[in-house]
Amino acid sequence: MRTTLLVLHILAAASWFGANVTQGVVTPHFVRAGGASAAQWWRATVRMGRVLYMPATIVVLVSGIFLVTSGPYGFADLFVSIGFLAVILGAVLGMAVFAPRGRRAADLHESGDSALAAPVERSIAGFGAFDTVVVAVTIVAMVSKWGS
Repeated sequence: MRTTLLVLHILAAASWFGANVTQGVVTPHFVRAGGASAAQWWRATVRMGRVLYMPATIVVLVSGIFLVTSGPYGFADLFVSIGFLAVILGAVLGMAVFAPRGRRAADLHESGDSALAAPVERSIAGFGAFDTVVVAVTIVAMVSKWGS
């Protein structure tokens, strides 16, 4: 059972990290295209929040809780706390930054205001880079079992 939980935990974290990296690489292509292409891309990233990030976050959280309660580590261990912090930050960023700003960028591209979309997109990119670093550091903390 523990192995299954760990595999699910790792797959969900890998989905989160991989989607972040993919967005970082692909977004500039669509932004340069502008107009309907950029709008569709931003709508797709908002959808990813619901169909990929939210389920991945839930799986990371639930499997992480079960891994802690069924194993030798506790909630007081630093790497576990870092994991919870990453989940909280990811959820807050998704709801407060990525979804509303992604919708805003899409709306601006659809209305022909690509120049006005640029600062919104830079903001999304900055928070996306931050989220990616948080996930990467969390993965290192988990693998290295910081504080245990």
